[in-house]
Parts: sequence; structure tokens; C-alpha cells
Amino acid sequence: MSPSLGRARTTGLAVARYTFRRRFELAPAAADLGLTAMSWWHHVTGVTWQEHAAYGLATLGAAALGWKGLATKHKEIANVGVGGTIALANTWVGAATGPSVPSLIVSGLAGGAAYAVYGPWLTKSRHERLALQVKAAKAGVTVDGLGTNTEAPSLTGATREETKLVKALVAMLSVAQVDVTSLDYTPFGWRATVELPAGRNTAPQKVIAARDQFANNLGLPGRVRLSKGEHDNELIVTLYETDPLAEPILWPGPSTSTCTEPAVLGVDAYGELVQIAMLYNHVLIGGATDNGKSGLLNVLIAWAAACRDAEFLLIDLKPGAVELGPWRSCALGLADSPSRAMQLLKMIWAEVERRGQQLRDLSEESGKPVKKWVPGEHGPAWFVFIDELAELVRKVPAAAKLVESLLQVARFVGITLVCATQSPSNKVFGGSTDGRQQYQVRIGLGAKESTTANLIYGPGAYGDGWTLDELDAPGKFLRWDREHQEPIEARAYLMTADDIGATTHRYALDDDGAEARPHPAHEYEPDDDPTPPEPPTPPNPPSGPGGGRPFLRAVPTFPDGSEVPDNRQELWEAVEKAGARGVTIKELQALKPDGVASRGGISDPFTVWAEQGYVVPHGTRDRSKVWVAAPRRVAKVAAAEAGSNSATVSG
Repeated sequence: MSPSLGRARTTGLAVARYTFRRRFELAPAAADLGLTAMSWWHHVTGVTWQEHAAYGLATLGAAALGWKGLATKHKEIANVGVGGTIALANTWVGAATGPSVPSLIVSGLAGGAAYAVYGPWLTKSRHERLALQVKAAKAGVTVDGLGTNTEAPSLTGATREETKLVKALVAMLSVAQVDVTSLDYTPFGWRATVELPAGRNTAPQKVIAARDQFANNLGLPGRVRLSKGEHDNELIVTLYETDPLAEPILWPGPSTSTCTEPAVLGVDAYGELVQIAMLYNHVLIGGATDNGKSGLLNVLIAWAAACRDAEFLLIDLKPGAVELGPWRSCALGLADSPSRAMQLLKMIWAEVERRGQQLRDLSEESGKPVKKWVPGEHGPAWFVFIDELAELVRKVPAAAKLVESLLQVARFVGITLVCATQSPSNKVFGGSTDGRQQYQVRIGLGAKESTTANLIYGPGAYGDGWTLDELDAPGKFLRWDREHQEPIEARAYLMTADDIGATTHRYALDDDGAEARPHPAHEYEPDDDPTPPEPPTPPNPPSGPGGGRPFLRAVPTFPDGSEVPDNRQELWEAVEKAGARGVTIKELQALKPDGVASRGGISDPFTVWAEQGYVVPHGTRDRSKVWVAAPRRVAKVAAAEAGSNSATVSG
């Protein structure tokens, strides 16, 4: 479907829906315009004198009936007579004159007269039925128990769900009508947007506060979630007939290799991935104990571990660092005691100052302002994960000031804080300021108290529908950020102990903590390096002049004499050329041997060569591990066989 057809279809559906909802208000106008249009068509086709006579007699008859009703004070007869006279006069003038000013004038007068009679009746009918519904709702009777006599204009919708929704709100708020602007069916039930009348007593917060009464009035099976919409008088009603998030969702593995792409945290009730832009956005995670904070942290840490342009640090003051300790081998640092936590925070602050100085130097060199740290260009981004921030501040009061300062100034140098806590109040930050304002992403898990939502999302959040006490399973959460300011239920991925073990093994740092971790996209495959053939048997040393010279091979070989594959020859020659000085992964990456410039294309073969003993570590240089070629075992074998004619084998 083309965009223009799509827009036309959407507009047509919106007009049809609005017309159906306002069908009772539009009925007199539709009848008046319909009669006028038919009379004009009659004029076009031609009107005979006999038809004019019929119009006249019918009009006089209706007028006589109206006069009789007025004379006898019979209201129904008078209304029928007067209304018929006006309608027939409008039709007669339209048939006689066609599309003309006199016809439009008569048509307008006819419509006004119709609404003068119909409007009061419609209003009275609504109020009578509204009073009945309010009385029934106060008595605890659902809409299904009111009977068909409560059906009234504007209290019935296009669907069964819309009708029940309108009746429930009208009965609850004691208003004449509400406007359902949209009702969409979802995988779990349906979701509606309702425009409420303006006023303090009809605000969405009033309905949210009395959601139990509303659910009783609605009378539909399932679980109701209410929230405030984008506008002040807009209410979002979501009915979960089934729970698509009832079962845990297993973690599918890392989704990216760069921190410039968002972290995939889980899935929402609509089946959409919940993506969190982590870079430059501090994250606050709150919720009661045993509701999945640590599991959610594991998913975010696994994302950071898979990013080649990011590193992460951990603070976990629980005894034994039981929550974040399993990630020790992948982290730049883990603080599991108050003293180490303070040292780690001071080190992070020193890095903030160093990076700020680096950006200033870059600005001076380029002559252009460099105001933001770009991962991969200036260096890796840092993500600092803190489990139970309140415990950190309680045990290390001085840490509050450092955390507060980092929240305010660390973002521009690519350092992001991810803090989890049960009590995200201003006391957590030392009581001086409310550090929550620095968190651009806020995630709330299940909580027993309604005040927890206000602590995480801000004052009044619970009244707007951020009801964390309705989350009924570990891992369920509500996410807020700049692009997502409506509470949509979601569930975080579940990482098992095996998932964590496999991930830490895959992305563990080298001993010196410098080399990047291989990503699954560059994971070593057995076919990359075929099994080396058995080393060839060297021929007997030549006799005569020059005898006893070393045997030279035309093809590069590993220390055990096996041939180096074609796609690894330049890489191996670079290692041998480095000699005793050795070479680092970063230096090889700059040389681009075999046309390979990625870390994975270089570090993967080294992993295999180290296992087979072809290369061995030889200290560090610039925080990177140095590798040298292992001594050649073939030379020793040849020397033993040749006796006095032995020589060093080159190659």
C-alpha cells in the first residue's frame, strides 16, 4: 500500500469512527441534508405540476395536523405536525428552485428547528440514564446488571468493549459522556485512549486512584492497567486478557559489539524489544528485593562485556560480592569492600579529569572544540555498575559526594553510571541534592509500596500510572526515558548461571587487562586454521663443499616445522620479524597483516597459536601483552640427528 493510500485509509477510518460515536448528535443534520439533496435531484430530473400539487397538499396536511395538536395541547401530535410541515416545506422549495440561496435558507431553518426540539430531549434522556448508572454503580452493580433500558445515545460504542468502557467511566465520573479516541486490539487484549471532560474531578488521576472501582464497573475479565496519556485529560486504558510476560524470557545472547548501539534489555507486552541507549545516559534501577534488580544488571553487564569500544567497573558491597562477583574476569575493576569502593571511585574521578584534559588538548590541536568523548576514536567508554547504591552510601558516606559529582560531569567523557537500589531518594546522595535528576533512564521493578514509584520517576508518578505494585513477577519492569514516557509493562531477559559463565569465559580480559575481548561475530572457527600437516622429513645434509649448511624451507613454518597457512603467513612473519622484542595485538592491528585490521581477525589466531605453543607471552608494553615466537623444536630434532653436522634451522 502506498503512503498516500495509507493516509487516506487512516483518515477515512478516523472520520467513520467519529461519525459513529456522534451518530445521535448528527442524526437531525444528516436527515435535513439528505432531504435537501434529494429535492435538488428531483429538481434536476424535472418536477411536474402534479408533483408540485402533491408537495403542496402534503405540506398543508402536516400544517393542519400541527395546528390541531397545538389547539388540543397534544404535545406529540403538535411535534409531528410542526416537524413534518418544516421538512415538507424544505423539500418543496428545494424541488422547485434546486441548488439556490432560498433552498439553503429553508434547509438551515429546518435544521435549526429540528435541533431546537431534539436537543432538549437528547440531554434529558442522557441525564436520566446517567443518574440510573451512577446509582447502580454506587450500589455495586456492574454495567451488565443494569439491563438494556440503560442503553442511551452516546453511551454505546462501535464495539462491546468500547460500550462497556464508556458506561464504566460515565458512571464513575458522573459525566454525560466521554470520548474514546482510539481502541486497538493487542496480543494480550486491547488498549484504548479516552478523552475525559476537563475538570479536577474528572482528571485521569482520579480514575487511576480508584482503579478497583473502575475495574468493577467495567465488568470484563482480565487485568486492567490505567495510565495518563500525553495530554492532561487523556486516559490510557489497557486490558490484559492474557499475560504475554507470564513466563521468563531467556537471554538470546549479545546483540551488538559497540556501545554506540542500544542495549536490548528484554521484551514488552506488545512483543517489541526494549532497547536502552546506554552511552551518555546514566541509568537508575529501583525496586523491592527479589524482584530482579541483579538479573537486570547481569543483562546490561553482558552487553557492556560484548562491546569492543567499552570497559566496565563493578561495585558490590554484599559479602563476597555474590551479585557482580561472577563478572570479575571481564571487569577493569571490582570493589567488594568499603575501602576498595572508595579507591575505585577516586580512580574513576581521576579518569574523568584525565579525559577532560585530553579533550582540551585535542581541541587546541585541531582548532575546533571537541566537547564529547567518542568511543573508538578517543578511547573506550566506561560503564560503572553499582549494586545497591544505598548500601554503598551507608557504609562509605564520603562516596555520596563522588557519585553525585560523577553523575553531573562524567557523561561528556564517556563514563556512565548504572545504579541499582531499593531506596532511590535524595538521602542516597547525601541529602544535599536530588541526584535522580541526573538519570536519563529510569527502570522500576516490582515494589510493595506505592511511594517507590514516586522515588524512581518523580513526584506524582504513581498517580500518572507508574504503578510498580501491579508488577506481579520478578523481572517485570516499567521503563522511562526521553522517548518513552508512558508506562508499558515489559520483562527483562533471564540470564542463567550457565549464560553468565559462558559469557565471562568468552569475554574475559587478558591478565594485564588490556586486550579487547573477541566478539561472537569474530569467534574462531576450526576451519579458519586447518590442521597443520605432519612436518616433512628433512633430507640428508649435502656432501662436498658447502656441506653442513642449514636446510632452508621456501614456505614459512611454525616452531614445530608445520607449514603456516597462506592466509596467516604475513601475520606469522610479522611475529618472527619482531624477534626478542616481541609484538602486541595493537601493533599487529596497525600493520594490517594479510589485509586484516580487526582485532578479532588477529586475536583469534593468536588464541590458537598460544594453545599450540607457537607463541608465548613475554611481558607487557603500553598495558598490552607482548608475544614472541616460541623456540623452534625442529632445530633441536635436526641437531640430534645430524650429530656434529647440526645447524640452526631458519624459516
